[in-house]
Amino acid sequence: MAGIELISRAVIRREDKVLLAHKLGEVNTFLPGGHIEEGEYAEEALRRELREELGVESRILGFIGILEHKFADEDGRKHEEINLIFEAEIEDSRAESAEGHLEFKWIKPADFTDNVLLPSSLSMLLKKWLKDGKPFHYAQRDYYR
Repeated sequence: MAGIELISRAVIRREDKVLLAHKLGEVNTFLPGGHIEEGEYAEEALRRELREELGVESRILGFIGILEHKFADEDGRKHEEINLIFEAEIEDSRAESAEGHLEFKWIKPADFTDNVLLPSSLSMLLKKWLKDGKPFHYAQRDYYR
């Protein structure tokens, strides 16, 4: 295990849908965003990642929650990440990828499970947050020591 990864992610809404990303050729989806680099604040990292991924400027509206996730990849390597999740808005809701390996789509929360939103607990956490607006902290482990 290489250490704990800090990741800043965005919940971007348009009408009754949320923007999800996925790597081309893969089924799993995830919230837009990425790793926080040394010297960056979480919100700065998120704005940078959204600019890189979508080619648009964004505005952070508020903090949503923290999701700690421990998992093993397909090669059996263990990973630990802390996802800091924010609500954000983007200037252009077309959400076209600025990176060749990513694709974005607007999904209704009821369809999160069908789109294999990862980490798996995020589907339940976001549906709850969309209803009650309360920040969350949740820990998910997908492997056993």
